[in-house]
Parts: sequence; structure tokens; C-alpha cells
Amino acid sequence: MADHDAIICGAGVAGLALARTLLRQGRRVLVLDKQPGTRDVHKGELIQPRSLQILDALGVLERLRRQGAIEAHRLCCRTADNDEIASLDYRPLPEPFNHCLVHYYASIQEALLTDIPITFGARAEELLFDHNRVTGVRLAGGEELRAPLVAACDGHSSRLRAQAGFDASRHTYGHRLVGYDLAAPGLGTDIVAYLTDAGLRLLFAMPGGRARLYAQIDPGEHRAIGRAGLTEWTRRMTAAVPALEPLAEPLLDSAADARVMSAWRFNTPRWVRPGLALLGDAAHCVHPMAGQGMNAAIADAWALGERLADLDAFTPDAVDLALNRYEETRRPRVDYVARLSHNLAGLFTDTSWKGRVVARRMLRRNRHNHRLQHIITYNMSGLGVRRFTRRDRFIQLGLIRDSRSHVLPEVTCDF
Repeated sequence: MADHDAIICGAGVAGLALARTLLRQGRRVLVLDKQPGTRDVHKGELIQPRSLQILDALGVLERLRRQGAIEAHRLCCRTADNDEIASLDYRPLPEPFNHCLVHYYASIQEALLTDIPITFGARAEELLFDHNRVTGVRLAGGEELRAPLVAACDGHSSRLRAQAGFDASRHTYGHRLVGYDLAAPGLGTDIVAYLTDAGLRLLFAMPGGRARLYAQIDPGEHRAIGRAGLTEWTRRMTAAVPALEPLAEPLLDSAADARVMSAWRFNTPRWVRPGLALLGDAAHCVHPMAGQGMNAAIADAWALGERLADLDAFTPDAVDLALNRYEETRRPRVDYVARLSHNLAGLFTDTSWKGRVVARRMLRRNRHNHRLQHIITYNMSGLGVRRFTRRDRFIQLGLIRDSRSHVLPEVTCDF
């Protein structure tokens, strides 16, 4: 007999958003997480408009606003001297979700956690099977729990994904990111990507008068300097970007606690098998620019919840049919987000001479084309997908002119 309707393994935003979605449907849900509690991590600070819609529907958006989440209306690309090259403006998107919110990942987790049955410090050690179907999990201490649905939300190194027989071939980018948490009151609300000769420098304000900076570093250079050399590297990095000089002192103060992260991408060939679904980083991972990974995880949870909402009861056959529909409808959108994130990452992180020249020329050439910028913003927002035509590509490359560059296309939410 099933102990629950769904066992959700992992208390990241994917697992918690799915739990809240199913609980609102009256399902019996249990969340397991191997960590002793929520942790402060450097990721997932940017909540895109579609995620705002979902969090509002789940009853947690106002809580985040009360906790000091910052509204951001523009993503700007600037030179190292702070000259604006291009920008993406969220304000023309459909109201009321025509902006992003910035908050700490742990705060987003805690907002989702309210009233959710969860067991911290419990690791799902092994999947349980009945023939080919997943029927539950065995915990590290030996306890067995059963449910018609097991959701693997246990991150990019997912133990359950491997046990289910899914291979995730990971592509590692040729750079790492140094993440700083620094004091920076009065920074402003623009999210700024500085395009420098040494790669990306991404800066944005955080609640409480603080800020996050993600600075690209070559893996070889990082190995050479080690953690002990990060303070001196930070000094040189700041001096090379005049726009960051006002933050030189707080950046140096935060260098000892800076976190160095690898960047990679993958998309597991299958996300479901009978009784099991992969969500979030367990299913797919993208370059961490603009928080697309966390936002895709929230959308995964909502998409799976929608497929399960139609079920009168969580019978194995009904659940398996819903899982297949979840993957069929959700995967095309994730595929597009993955390509978009990869292309943007290449544009901003390519440090070759040719790459830097092409990126600057393309961005400057299209800085006044509000139509194309609006399409990119819409696609990043998660509200839907508007694909570029061949003519749009020619315009981006500067091969033809765009007579409609100031005409914003009419867009609505596709959901």
C-alpha cells in the first residue's frame, strides 16, 4: 500500500514548487532532503516573469516581496568603462509581471517551505522497483517508503537519475565563475553584464544593501593562484574594470569568502520512466546566466502539476500517462531555453579576439532595435517562445535593415 501519493526527493525550488502544487490539489506529499536544512548558495537569485506568475499562484510571491525582494526592470550590457552597449527591458511585457525579482536562493526556498511536510537529513539511497516501475525509495537508514510517483529533484549530480538508468552527458564550459557577496548600498536595480577582455562580470543588487558579482576566470588561472591568490586576483580584476572601482574595497573584503563555481550544461535524453519523473537540474542544466536554471525548474514543477491535476486518483497507469504528457509538452520549451542560454553565454564569455569583436559588433548593431530586443526579453521571461525568422537573423548580422525596429510585437502569455 502506498504511504503517499508522491515522494519528492530534493528540497530545491523544483521539489518545493512541485510539493506546493500537489498539496493545493489535495495530494499526500512527502519531501525528503539529505541536507540538514536550507543553505546559502550562490545561484538562482533572479526570478523571471513566468516564475513570478507561478509563485503568485502558489501563494508565496507576496511573502518574497515582504522579505525585501528587489524589482529589476532591465538587463544591461556595458563596457568595462560603464558605457551601455545594449539592454533588455521587461517593462513592455504584459502587466503585472513585467519585471524580475532578485532575492537569495535560500529565501526563495524558505518562502516555498511554509506548511510543506518535509524531512531534512533524509537521503533517498535507492529506488524501489516492481518489475519496470518505480514504486518508492529506500532511505539511507533502510526505511522503505512507497508512492505511485517519485520525483527526482536532487540536483545536477542526481543519484536517482543514475539509478533509473538515465545518462546525462555533461558539457563543461571553458571558464569558471567567482561569486562574491558584498556590501553595496545604493547600487541601483539594473542587472549589469560588463563585457570585458577577460570575459563576463555580472553585477546586481541584493536585498539588505548587498550585491552579487559573478566574475569569469580561466580554470588554468584559478588552479595556478588557488584560494590564497583570490584576493590579489580580485584586486587586478577590479582595476581592469573601471566601472567596478567604486566597489573595490567591499570586493576585496569579500574575496576571502568568494565561491568558485564551474559552469556546464546537459539535457538528459529521457526525463521520465514509469513511476519516476526528473525535474530541474536532475533533468537538465544550463549556464547560470540570468537564472534560467532555477526558472526552468519552477516551470517544470508547474508543468508536471498541471498534468497531474486532471487525475481523480494517483493510480499507476494514470500517473504514468501524466508523466509522458509532462515530458512531451515541457521538453520543447526547455530545449529552446537551453539553446538560448548557451548562445547568450557564448556571446558574453568568449574571450578570443574574434569572439570579443563579434559580440561587441552584434550588440552595438542591434542596440536600437527594440523589436528584436523585445523578442529576446520575452523568450528569457519564460512567458512563451517567439522564434526568430531568417529575416531577423539577417538583421542581427547587419546584412539587411529593419524598417520595423521600433515596433514592438504584441505578445501575451502562452500559458
